[in-house]
Amino acid sequence: WGGGGGGRSRRDKAMLRSGAVWATKSRAGEEAVRVVGRQSWLVLGRHELPPWMGRRTMSIMDRYRRIRPAPEPTQQPWATPKLSAEDPIARASGSDHRATQGGVDVDALQRELLQRPLAYTRAPLPAEAQLCSFEPPVQPANPCSLRIGLAGPPNAGKSSLMNALLGCPISAVSPKVNTTRDGLRGIKTIGNTQLVFIDAPGIIPSHSREENRELVDRAWKGYRDCDLCLLVIDCVKRPTQEIFDLVRKVCPHEDIGRSEVRRRQQAAEEAGPVPKAWLPRPPSESQALQREEHRPPVVLVLNKIDKAEELRWVRSRDHEFRAHGTFDKIFYVSAKKEQGLQKLLEYLTLQAPPRKWTYPAELKTTLSHVDQIKHLVNTHIFKWFNIDLPYKIEQQTVGWTPRLDGSLLIEHELIVKDSIVARMVLGVRNTIVSRLRDQVTYKLRKLWGMNVELKIWVRPLRQRLSRRDR
Repeated sequence: WGGGGGGRSRRDKAMLRSGAVWATKSRAGEEAVRVVGRQSWLVLGRHELPPWMGRRTMSIMDRYRRIRPAPEPTQQPWATPKLSAEDPIARASGSDHRATQGGVDVDALQRELLQRPLAYTRAPLPAEAQLCSFEPPVQPANPCSLRIGLAGPPNAGKSSLMNALLGCPISAVSPKVNTTRDGLRGIKTIGNTQLVFIDAPGIIPSHSREENRELVDRAWKGYRDCDLCLLVIDCVKRPTQEIFDLVRKVCPHEDIGRSEVRRRQQAAEEAGPVPKAWLPRPPSESQALQREEHRPPVVLVLNKIDKAEELRWVRSRDHEFRAHGTFDKIFYVSAKKEQGLQKLLEYLTLQAPPRKWTYPAELKTTLSHVDQIKHLVNTHIFKWFNIDLPYKIEQQTVGWTPRLDGSLLIEHELIVKDSIVARMVLGVRNTIVSRLRDQVTYKLRKLWGMNVELKIWVRPLRQRLSRRDR
């Protein structure tokens, strides 16, 4: 009963169920209404019942469509076009005598296929994307080359410094420790000088786990392979005793015995000729070489000076490190603000010995294209997620499809342990993974100099219900 005046009595309900004639008094007057079924009403008489007595004739969706009508359907690009008489294809084939085959208009079918968007099948990953291959470099006149190792405690800004020196985002950067898991190399060519930067994990273990010991071993290997070591230190964070022990190990002060011998020899030369037997015997050359073996010159780089409130705090950190070790040079830089980098590059260029180039001049890194994608994805994953989640996400590239317009379609996959972690990575309505795709795509286009489209999929290894799902 259309929402009228109050409830119904038992007698009224019984009459409605039995289908009897029932008279009611309303604003439209007395009318006899016969119930046909339980929900449909038949109006008898010349006067119509008010809206509250009859059934609803308009749904909510009908009212919504009246207020906001739907737009006209547009023709899709793959829809069959209408051939007109002015169309050159229609004139060539003839409107009345078109080529048909089995009752199908061949010209219209060809036109439809031409206007339909191109469909691509996923191409397998080529070997060129998995490996870094290059031709032997063309040697310039008087080539010079220098291998530079980046050492320092975790989260000191080594990867940020290398990216700033190279001018492109190659290494993963995040506020978390041990973001760089494997040693990678970046190449900077200036004139006839080639600088090879070796970025390694933190040389001081952040935890006592076995995997952190392996990272430290890789860092020491990169330190031994370099010609010059850049010891990168965070000038804002107070150094610990482990950092001072590291300084005394890689660039110690001169031994007390050797300094005393040198002091006595200088005093004897100033006093006059003295028999050699009276002078202390210096250490043998074999012992000196054994002590200085695998010890490249060390340059101290105090990073993050933009975060220091005053310059005197940076200078006090400089004096503090000079008391624990001997450095060839000290630089104040900011990798984020690109301050002091030009002077550092000029100094490194002058230190390069004459040596043939190892890599071509246009090469920027020894990482393969797949590894470059992984490092760029790690940059954002380590920034956006907390605790140990970024360390447990595995990655693989599953598709590498070149297109006819010269662009490249890459399909990348993030492998997580279960469906709950997959929801965290995807975000609400895939907002996180969409933002990750846009950021990595922009950096890949800037790094490779070509149009790249990246698609990122998240694949859980198993399904697991959360507490809300149960």
